[in-house]
Amino acid sequence: MAGEELKSMDLKWTAFAPDIYETDEDGSKLVYKYKDRMDGPPPAPSPDEKFYADIYLTARANQGFQPNTGKHYWEMAVNLDNLKIGVCTEHADVTNELGYDEDTWGVYIQTGECEHNRKARLKPEGVQRKLWRLVVTISGGRFGCLLDTNSGTLRLFFNGEYQGIAFDENSGLKGKTLYPAVGIAAFEDNNRTIGRGKKYCKFVKDMPVPAIPSVDKKVIC
Repeated sequence: MAGEELKSMDLKWTAFAPDIYETDEDGSKLVYKYKDRMDGPPPAPSPDEKFYADIYLTARANQGFQPNTGKHYWEMAVNLDNLKIGVCTEHADVTNELGYDEDTWGVYIQTGECEHNRKARLKPEGVQRKLWRLVVTISGGRFGCLLDTNSGTLRLFFNGEYQGIAFDENSGLKGKTLYPAVGIAAFEDNNRTIGRGKKYCKFVKDMPVPAIPSVDKKVIC
């Protein structure tokens, strides 16, 4: 894998909820619009229906990858850890949370849970597997996604280190045209200052695919 000439693609964010996100730098940088959802000063939390109303909403890139067209790689620089990264179909609803319907697949970065068609938080239904060594600082870093459209798999990297197969050949990716996708929350329930600094996800082009170990051992199914 390390010897291949495959590099990260030049992509833009084009489909998203405009009241939640905006783009900067020619469309390659997706910025979350900060909204104060607290009912009082910390640590007073907001109710779930208010706090979860419009976070992790699906944002889709401009280019999709058709089935059986080989491998495609993209890389993203982020300045937060409270987000989901994955893929979606062209039919994905940008008002839905990434990983919470049949058209989206997302890795919840804070927990490593790989979600598809999930129905409720803290419930196992819809969690296909977990990346158990995925540890991301609150300041973020660089994520890479390697999509194999022949086998229908998605592999995840963080700061050049392989994290495992997020979605395997049984996850429902095979046979679909898939687009890079992300869902950002940008803040924490007990600290409303997190998120004020324009939390973002930016595509980075021309980065090589990191090496993949001979054994995928970083996954708990």
